[in-house]
Amino acid sequence: MVSETTIPPSEEWSTEWGEEALRKCKHWLVLEPLVYVMPKADPTQTVKDKIAVKGRGDIVEGDGMRVAGTRWLRSQHEGAEAWILIDGAAIGADRCFLEPVPG
Repeated sequence: MVSETTIPPSEEWSTEWGEEALRKCKHWLVLEPLVYVMPKADPTQTVKDKIAVKGRGDIVEGDGMRVAGTRWLRSQHEGAEAWILIDGAAIGADRCFLEPVPG
């Protein structure tokens, strides 16, 4: 795992990417100090609903998709379907929480 101190703030290097990256990318970089892994793709869930957390610099494997117009990463956690919010706009944050890793 990469230390948080070696990664500059996301606004310094995050990129603009589109629907093709959302569909094709299978590895995603966590940009935020902390993101919640949730049991379903629903932005009204709270911290009490989380099933795990990921931190800045973590690479998460999964499939990007839109659910009710919001970008989510569908992944796995302990053998069960899990979701991480990609698009912070769904909760009032004007930034993405994950960045697609090329390759």
